[in-house]
Amino acid sequence: NSNYNPSIALAQSIAEDIDRTRYKPVRDYDAQRASLNDVTKLSRAKGLERRMPRFPKWNIGDVYAPHDLGVVETLKWRNRKSSERDVFDILGINPLQEYKNFSMMSEYMTSAGRIKHRRETGLRAVNQRKIAKAIRRAVGMGLLPSVHEHPEVLEMKARIRAFRLMNAPGVRP
Repeated sequence: NSNYNPSIALAQSIAEDIDRTRYKPVRDYDAQRASLNDVTKLSRAKGLERRMPRFPKWNIGDVYAPHDLGVVETLKWRNRKSSERDVFDILGINPLQEYKNFSMMSEYMTSAGRIKHRRETGLRAVNQRKIAKAIRRAVGMGLLPSVHEHPEVLEMKARIRAFRLMNAPGVRP
């Protein structure tokens, strides 16, 4: 054969070998993943995928760095479930109608007069917005002080503190 060039043939065979060795693990993984048509293997794979808290799930061919599987990153993938019911739902109270109840409103405010975050109150988003609106309404009407707790609430807390001090162990009358 007059067109046969040994250096071209050698280059072609080296290229085929490199291609096979480089991509064989990838092809094996894809073939193994595609062969999960067996019901037991498929259910086992889905169970493992369900335990991994990532959304969206990893797909075949996805590229990731090792830090993507670290603790800090997996905490970001966690699905946060908000509570379906809170205090107002259980008691059947509409927070907007309780704007005159300063002791209830002061439970959802800090001592500096700021509205507490939903993480601290444990309320659903709807009721958190309603209680915030009720607090703003009460402050606007002058029923609640805007920068500190209501004087009656402060007096009640002072009495409780004094009672605890008097009944503390080691305190003699």
